[in-house]
Amino acid sequence: MKVELKIEAAGVQVYAYEINEEAKNLLEENANNGFPKSGMEIVEEHASVTLISHGIAARNKGCKYTASIDGEERPFYPTIFESEDVDDPDGIKDAIGMSSWPDTADPEDYVWIPYDAPQFQYTSGSDTPIPEGHTVIFEIIPYSSGTLHTSFEVNDDFKLNDLKIVNDNPDMSDDYPLAWLYYCDVFGGIYDQNRDKSFDEDTIRAIDYKGEQHNFELDFQGGSGWYEAHEKGEDGWFPSFLVNGWLDEN
Repeated sequence: MKVELKIEAAGVQVYAYEINEEAKNLLEENANNGFPKSGMEIVEEHASVTLISHGIAARNKGCKYTASIDGEERPFYPTIFESEDVDDPDGIKDAIGMSSWPDTADPEDYVWIPYDAPQFQYTSGSDTPIPEGHTVIFEIIPYSSGTLHTSFEVNDDFKLNDLKIVNDNPDMSDDYPLAWLYYCDVFGGIYDQNRDKSFDEDTIRAIDYKGEQHNFELDFQGGSGWYEAHEKGEDGWFPSFLVNGWLDEN
């Protein structure tokens, strides 16, 4: 039996491109020569690329949640689950009781967000230190209409309660330097400019079914954005306006 999930909302997609000093020199040379090619084309050819966020957090307002189970569509209701034991019946009862979904929502259609269970938290990047002299370029694209979607096979006795949402958690630890850079130096500015969207630090990454995680993919319309470059120096990170100027002729 096949299950398809859709989450529709406005949000902000964020990618990170890490480049070394050699790639930075190529950007400078390209800019000095009058941009014979796009700076981001050079970046994409030489960067290590990481998806930071699809940009939609599970919120009651501003999001539409739809499940198709063997071809039959029905809504589902993401709900915070505060117990580390995701099968705890008291935790399930408390989660339903504390939910702000209307009383008409069928408890069988709740999908859990286990905030306190680390196996359902995702931190982008690795725990490998980023070398001095490297630059990280964040591509930030707010969009007015986005759809997260995924599909997977399930057992015949499937119910929506079997599902757990895996969230992004960029501030879990400074042991993950890329995620920590994003959270400390980039996230706040994006959030302040996009309070009208379903964007936050705990954006949706994947869905877990019986221990197997299925990543969401994103389609969106109405998106245009900007770049932010941050360079690693001897004393830590600083905004690199110079590199930003080498990305685009304008």
